[in-house]
Amino acid sequence: MTKLRNEQTEDFNIAMEHIRYSPSQQYYGTKILFVIKGSIWVTYEGSEEELRESDILFINRNSRYSIIGEEDSILISLSISSHFFALHYKNYFHSYFQTFSNELNTGRETVMQQMRHLLSEMILEKYRDEDSSSLVTQSSVYQIMLMLTRFFKKEVPLWEGTEVSDERIVRIIQMIEQRYTEPLTLSEIAESEFLSPSYLSRYFKQMTGIGFLQYLYRVRLKHSMEDLLYTTDNLFQIANKNGFSTAKNYSAVFKAAYNQTPSEYRKEHQLDDLPKRRITEDGTEVKSVMESPAVLVQLAKYLDEGSEQNFIYDKVPVEEREVVINKEIEDTLGKEQHLVFIGQLKSLLDENIQKQVVTAHQELGVDFVGIYNLIKGSTLLPEVETDEVISTSPVHAISDLALEFLKEQQIGLFIRIDYQEIIDNEDNFFKRFDHFMQHALHVFGRQFVEKWHVLFQGPDNDLISADELKRLYLKLWQLLEKRTRQINVGYYISFDERKDDILADQYWIFEERQKIDFISYDADQNDLIDFDKISDKDFINSQNYILDKTHKLKIFLKKHQMNKPLCLNNWNTLTGNTRYTNGTFFRGALILRTVLELSKEVKSIGFWINNQVHEKSSSSRNILIDGLELFHFFNGKRPVYYAMMFKERLHGKIVARGEDFLMTENENGYQIILFNERRFNPQYSTDELFIQSRSKELHFRLNGLEKSNYQIRLFRFDSENGGLYKNWRKLNSQYGIDREIINYIVQSAKPSLELKDDFIEDSWSFYSFLDINAIHFIEMRKVIE
Repeated sequence: MTKLRNEQTEDFNIAMEHIRYSPSQQYYGTKILFVIKGSIWVTYEGSEEELRESDILFINRNSRYSIIGEEDSILISLSISSHFFALHYKNYFHSYFQTFSNELNTGRETVMQQMRHLLSEMILEKYRDEDSSSLVTQSSVYQIMLMLTRFFKKEVPLWEGTEVSDERIVRIIQMIEQRYTEPLTLSEIAESEFLSPSYLSRYFKQMTGIGFLQYLYRVRLKHSMEDLLYTTDNLFQIANKNGFSTAKNYSAVFKAAYNQTPSEYRKEHQLDDLPKRRITEDGTEVKSVMESPAVLVQLAKYLDEGSEQNFIYDKVPVEEREVVINKEIEDTLGKEQHLVFIGQLKSLLDENIQKQVVTAHQELGVDFVGIYNLIKGSTLLPEVETDEVISTSPVHAISDLALEFLKEQQIGLFIRIDYQEIIDNEDNFFKRFDHFMQHALHVFGRQFVEKWHVLFQGPDNDLISADELKRLYLKLWQLLEKRTRQINVGYYISFDERKDDILADQYWIFEERQKIDFISYDADQNDLIDFDKISDKDFINSQNYILDKTHKLKIFLKKHQMNKPLCLNNWNTLTGNTRYTNGTFFRGALILRTVLELSKEVKSIGFWINNQVHEKSSSSRNILIDGLELFHFFNGKRPVYYAMMFKERLHGKIVARGEDFLMTENENGYQIILFNERRFNPQYSTDELFIQSRSKELHFRLNGLEKSNYQIRLFRFDSENGGLYKNWRKLNSQYGIDREIINYIVQSAKPSLELKDDFIEDSWSFYSFLDINAIHFIEMRKVIE
């Protein structure tokens, strides 16, 4: 075995080794083995494991192991002593660490990449021996210990007295570290712990692997090294400063540990560039493996892999989820229709909007395109007086092109007709609307037109009499009834969920219920919020606002014998009230959970195609919180787009569900959707510590899966993977951004995708770390043999 000379203290040691054979041995601490070239075989805890390139194995405290390696194998090993680990982690002595990287659950790949990165970095720093190398190495070992305790720890089965025993050894180790300069004795410590010296001697060796006096000497020697190498103090001064009774005693202990006197050690180490020396077991100097370009390339690869990770150590505890497939669950996925508003019908002639509609239709499913101001706007060309038998200035030229596009895409038309649009010129409105319907039926056929929906939307107040609203609605209904009885005609109501009531001038709808095919309503969670207040009370009270309002509306309508489908046209989850908080407040899971719940309650849900159209068409006091847009400027997909994409992708029979997951089985295998839904004051979204504290890690174990080979796809959707706003902020400039930058932002802002092959017999387990309001979507596709 070719071995690096240990220049670290006894607290930990990092080494890179050629190994052919290492006999059975025991280490009283935690050892990490990382193969960077070739293969080795480790006999450990009664079994033999083959470690290939990139594999990592943890050797737990007091375990015996032996190693056999190929001739060209190269191994990095990090040894962390028990006393050093316990000094910084009090539960060390009743913990052990999951051992083999190949046996880790899905979801731990990022952690292992970071572990390889840190181990490679420690080796390179050891050989660089720069001013900051010691700091980098110390930092890395602390990070590795933190990773071990956060991601790989398993509890040792407790027995009576275990907890007391663990606390005791930690107290003793801490006392030695604090008082090593004093004439500390075994009897003194035994008395402080109410133990006999003989019992404490046996106990200490059992817990740490070495005797009390040997351990005390190690601590004193460790602290004396700095004085020996970096000061001009004589041996008497160094001995006195570090707890040794005399210089002679110090020299004797030092020589027993290092096979040379302190003076010889000081002379040799102060003159030589020792981190670059390589010594074999018998003291013969050999060629360093670091001189191999292949080794340097391999280490650089692991450094690059880890550096790409935005790694978070400060995490909440892992939450366990034991899931059993249940095919008898009487629960199904809801299927809502999707309505996308584009403004005026002529907007469909815009090439960019056409592209967005087609994209949304392919990935989300668009059932209707919603328009307004059909007559009042500029889609229909003015009628001109002419002596021509057939006018060469067709009124419907623009609308025909737009309708032809919708027919080709098999998307229906949803026409919103506002009260004000009619009364501006009532006779003209009904005349032109009737001509439009007659023309559409003739040109595009009943099969296409009769699937349309027409909505009459009165004012959101009670300034207009009920008789007037009723008259206009019935006139519209009769016009459509004359042309075709199949078109759905609906009415918008303003429902106050706090009063469980609608406006007085809307009660006429119950008399005419047979002539109303659907009811439209709005539900904006932000209506309950006073964004000027910091109190969280309003945010908590509004948590289920949209679903609660929907339930109350259905109960109210049922009480009046009006069981009509509901269309939620304008709605919104909680969001920010400024562009900054609206951008930083990621809400993918909020949207997904809301739609999953609504999909069983409503016929359709509405969206706006993009920000530009919405802002142009709205007279809202605050466009930022008035609706949900699928696209941002320049075709960037907003969080609602991806949330709906996953909702649409999810299909099959529900076989398991919980507060933060839903699982289905379908013809291709299984789908699991996970979400970390968090509702809070959006102003807190600018506080990184607050956001991190609301993250969640789940450890799933799925039982009852069909035995098969599976291809597993994992999509991650959070503020870093798919969130558009962070990309805009990162690549913004006071001097503006050009098309190249815009295209990069748009193309890079999408959920990440990981792919894995696995053979599953019955159960499968994995980890998922979810940022605030994140969505993870997992597809397990059975491989056809």
